Amino acid sequence: MIELRNVTLKYGEKVILDKVSLTVRNNTIKAVLGPSGVGKSTIIKLMLGLIKPNSGQVFVDGIDITPLKETELYPIRRKMGIVFQGNALFDSMTISQNMSFFLRENLQLPDEEIEHRVMEQIRFAGLEGYENQLPESLSGGMKKRVAIGRALIFNPGMILFDEPTAGLDPVSSKKILNLIADLRQNSNLGAVFVTHIIDDVFAIADETAVLYQGKIIFDGPTGKLHESDHPFIRSILSDKILEL
Repeated sequence: MIELRNVTLKYGEKVILDKVSLTVRNNTIKAVLGPSGVGKSTIIKLMLGLIKPNSGQVFVDGIDITPLKETELYPIRRKMGIVFQGNALFDSMTISQNMSFFLRENLQLPDEEIEHRVMEQIRFAGLEGYENQLPESLSGGMKKRVAIGRALIFNPGMILFDEPTAGLDPVSSKKILNLIADLRQNSNLGAVFVTHIIDDVFAIADETAVLYQGKIIFDGPTGKLHESDHPFIRSILSDKILEL
């Protein structure tokens, strides 16, 4: 569904991505693994068309989005849900209002349909009874589940996650990873998540791309990471440390 072909991105003289190519297929969970500050989140922005590469192409469902104008990108973005690292919830809105906001702003749907979609996602996220709570009253894991529900409200075909378990306790992290896995199993959705947490990768990712020094040094089935002889991959498999 999403493909980067020979994408290079520079900020001034600094090369962030150097001829990066990767594919995220339908009904597949793909991880982009790498240390902090290497451009993992930049890949998500490229997939959404929020930034343009210096060279290369980005395809969504076979359409090259790199030359598209902002108005032309809207129907493309509708195919993808995004869960930001900081959740990006509206502090003054209840959980239900947060989930329904973009529906009311962008689609001419009857109130009954909006309420149905909101309740559907509240049940999926396990947030029954919290519909009228403000985000400040929720734990970090619950806020993340609200953000996931909001991303699903448009019925996308692919969900993009930016560091989905960063800052969460182990119990909350496991719940979020289980939710992501359920998307593929129960809804046939694909997902791409960027992370520096290798345990998350082995927990749910079907495929993994490892980004290091601007290049993809591994791209394949997650289980085959153990067969790589690249020094960086060997180091993270032994130490589980990505701050290199």
